[in-house]
Amino acid sequence: MPNLDGLEMLKQIRADAALASLPVLMVTAEAKKENIVAAAQAGANGYVVKPFTAATLEEKLTKIFEKIAG
Repeated sequence: MPNLDGLEMLKQIRADAALASLPVLMVTAEAKKENIVAAAQAGANGYVVKPFTAATLEEKLTKIFEKIAG
């Protein structure tokens, strides 16, 4: 993203009352532990590192939707 990285966008989403409950799956090439922790602390619902398979994406999305459903 030209003006904003994913973590900053996530923080803005969480700060906006209209968007705060929007599920967010971080998709990135960064597999560093500190990036994963930072995303979790900022409110990411999930994190997936590229490259990934369709099965991995489906698994991550299913987990997010299961948590939301309760």
